[in-house]
Amino acid sequence: MGFPKQLIVHEGEPLVRRIARAAVEAGATPVVVVLGSNAEMIAPALSGLPSVTTVVNEKWETGLSSSLAAGLTALFEAAPCDAVLVTLADQPRVDSAALKRLVAAFGSERRIVASAYDETMGVPAVFGREHVDALKGLTGDAGAGAWLRDRAGEVTCVPLQAAAIDIDTPSDAAPIAKLAWRSST
Repeated sequence: MGFPKQLIVHEGEPLVRRIARAAVEAGATPVVVVLGSNAEMIAPALSGLPSVTTVVNEKWETGLSSSLAAGLTALFEAAPCDAVLVTLADQPRVDSAALKRLVAAFGSERRIVASAYDETMGVPAVFGREHVDALKGLTGDAGAGAWLRDRAGEVTCVPLQAAAIDIDTPSDAAPIAKLAWRSST
């Protein structure tokens, strides 16, 4: 995109801060935010959020899977937990209410809960701790989406159309945001 999309401002705050705050408000603690490229520019946007820590994925260029692994490793080193909520900064319509719905659907009989939108399933999603090693073993520029679809019979889907909107290009951002960061060129 030419700038860190995590710093796009939507409804008064950068996308990265917005989703981290939403995760905290949904009851996810601790919250681990994985940063990669431009980490030093993005990290200040998270300043002052309770229960939020950052980890830098030094292998960010290898793809999404390395960021997922870095976050899972940091989370489980920080605190033992029964489940992990995985979400992205570039889904601006996902808020704490949406995340609470996913968390509420998770339980002893439903160990994988995923968002359902546009005839697919994906993140945000909640994974039981027994799935963490498999998620950490993913490779390449793919997150948990394909892994979820391969296990469709095990997944509880929660309709979450808000997750269908993601920001990958400047034109995706135009309807919802102003840029908090501008290139000096």
